[in-house]
Amino acid sequence: MNILHLLSWFPKPDDPTLGNFCIRMIDALPEDCHSVILSVCDGKDLCKSFEIKTIEGAHHTHIQIQIRPPKNAALRKLKMLRMYQYGLRYIKKNYFEPDLIHLHVSYPLGRMALLWHKLYGYRYVLTEHWTIYQPQNKDVMRGALKRNILRVANHASVIMPVSLDLQHCMEGHGVRNRFKVIYNLVDTSVFRLGAPTSGNVKKRMLHISTLRDEAKNFSGILRTIERLRQQRDDFELHVIHDYEVLEFKAFVKEHHLDDCVIFHGKKTSAEVAEAYAQSDFFVLFSNFENLPCVLVEAFASGVPVLTTDVGGIAEIVNPERGILIHQGDEEALLRGMNQLLDTYRDYDRQAIRQYALQTFDSKIIGEQIFQEYLKTLN
Repeated sequence: MNILHLLSWFPKPDDPTLGNFCIRMIDALPEDCHSVILSVCDGKDLCKSFEIKTIEGAHHTHIQIQIRPPKNAALRKLKMLRMYQYGLRYIKKNYFEPDLIHLHVSYPLGRMALLWHKLYGYRYVLTEHWTIYQPQNKDVMRGALKRNILRVANHASVIMPVSLDLQHCMEGHGVRNRFKVIYNLVDTSVFRLGAPTSGNVKKRMLHISTLRDEAKNFSGILRTIERLRQQRDDFELHVIHDYEVLEFKAFVKEHHLDDCVIFHGKKTSAEVAEAYAQSDFFVLFSNFENLPCVLVEAFASGVPVLTTDVGGIAEIVNPERGILIHQGDEEALLRGMNQLLDTYRDYDRQAIRQYALQTFDSKIIGEQIFQEYLKTLN
């Protein structure tokens, strides 16, 4: 089976984690799937009009076309369109005739999948991760953008949202199609079972995110940590983050929290897995989500979670795996932190990991996607 992948979100040098979960999904597909990713991006200091690079991934080939972008925005869009058309011809000549197109996130590359569907009859499936369908983003999901997204979604052969909640949100916006919920995945060979701290060692909370406050509400976590620090000093909050946010570090310094809030910056997958293995519980205080990969990774590591009940999170978190609280409720966050600091050893870490093995393992998710390919082609 020959699958051409279009990724609206793709890792870039200045944003290496953007859409990395899409790459993991592609690499989880069975060996029977021959996967080629096509992307077009601006090239720095490019002398030629465009340049093609071939990048070999774990179980995919990435055809990257770098262009020298015109200064005019309209001309740039036209050149991007022409380069995707060229890329399709290049793949057909040098690799295969696609059996199916897999679109990861509806916008902006959904317009290419829809164009190829209408011009050449290619069927496409859509995996959706985007929080734009959530009620909090109703002021963004409107007008021409909404019409374009709905057109792309309604022409897909099947939509594979990462949570049932996301499916309901899409339906609420007018998407009428066949759905198959397929969760985010985790490499359970990398994320391993850890052991809780014991003795006089400080207990370890872990938070991993972009630290973009409108979504992740990390400022709420820091305010709560300040209050918690006034009650006890037997803990540390370890923070792995994609971006530097100086205001948060300034808050930590101003409120003398340097001994209990430790910023680590970006880490490799292996380093992130080690951080989970050394943690006693994971904290997420988001204002909106779909199905966060960080919770799936926590479960694969046997780590209980304290998280807000937003998006599809309630579909995977129950009392055996952690605590759910209301979005923005800092009192509940404080109570939850105190409760987990006192009871984290009571959680059955092996049972939490077993749930992840049965639900989010990369082979399981890859096979679920493959089955949807078969249904579409048959």
